[in-house]
Amino acid sequence: MQPTIICTAEAPGMIYINGRFAGEASRQRPLFAPVSPVGAVYLEYRPLTGGDGALARKVVLSGGAPLADSLSGADGLACVAWPGGALEVEFAHRPRSREHFTIDGQPCAIERGESTALLMNGFDVPLPDGAMPPRLIRGGGAAVLLGDVEGGGQYLAALPDDLSRLNGVAVADRFEPAGDGLFSAFAALGDIVGHGRLEQWLADASGLRPVSYEVVWADGAPHWPQTAEGAMIAAVEAMLAGLPAEAEGYLSPALDAGRPLDAIDNICDLCVPMKYAPPDPRPCVGLLKAVNEHLAAVRPLFYRAEPSAGRQGPWQITAIESLGDRFQVTQI
Repeated sequence: MQPTIICTAEAPGMIYINGRFAGEASRQRPLFAPVSPVGAVYLEYRPLTGGDGALARKVVLSGGAPLADSLSGADGLACVAWPGGALEVEFAHRPRSREHFTIDGQPCAIERGESTALLMNGFDVPLPDGAMPPRLIRGGGAAVLLGDVEGGGQYLAALPDDLSRLNGVAVADRFEPAGDGLFSAFAALGDIVGHGRLEQWLADASGLRPVSYEVVWADGAPHWPQTAEGAMIAAVEAMLAGLPAEAEGYLSPALDAGRPLDAIDNICDLCVPMKYAPPDPRPCVGLLKAVNEHLAAVRPLFYRAEPSAGRQGPWQITAIESLGDRFQVTQI
């Protein structure tokens, strides 16, 4: 099958493929271009927003699929390989910048670029993208840096009292100090049913560690799936969240007896709707697995569903293709 590259970009820009102008791309207007199933594809991105951010990268294809090693150091690219030869490529180059400030009288900086880190006292603290300067909290024999993330969320970094090293980092939607080094946290899982986690973290002289957690409904009640596709995705997401009893509720008794999803966490990191039609017309969802920092690959999970008046929605999964095959990605 003829592979197709689908180019998008955080900021609108011009795309060149193998040295030729191919068109403009943005997140709202992706650029589709057929490419050879074998050999190198040279991609160039020139932003239309001014300033730096231009990128030139090489992707090597074999049999219509990307070679993982050709993208292992491709800073500025985020790629997803879909069944049937569709390769999504997002240009996300972020120019490097530094924001300087002080913590407890010590000069510090947040460095932003392909990754984000807090630089202080001779070591780096890895932070989520969009991290803002933190505030210092002391207690429980440790120092804690608590900061907001632009667009939502917070991060927590634990250090010893002398701020000499990093003892751990956690990220959640929000953290609340509870005294004696304890922090209560809430983190939405982002799944279609609406799970969240209430967590307790302890920062003390030995480091930062979770001490308890409880699965809750992020909105106070579940959003049970109303489609067959949603039921299949919800079943996989429940298993990935460590909720096998909930996953069983989406499966017919005969199917559940074979425990078809028990090894799903070894096969995928996420379950997503199939974005591009696979060669097989049967209903399916996508099992997405990260290959390296710049490449993820999707394999189809075929299923059959029937209407059913269950308490977890109006559909029940009655058949799933065997998950016995290993998740494979081409390597050099």
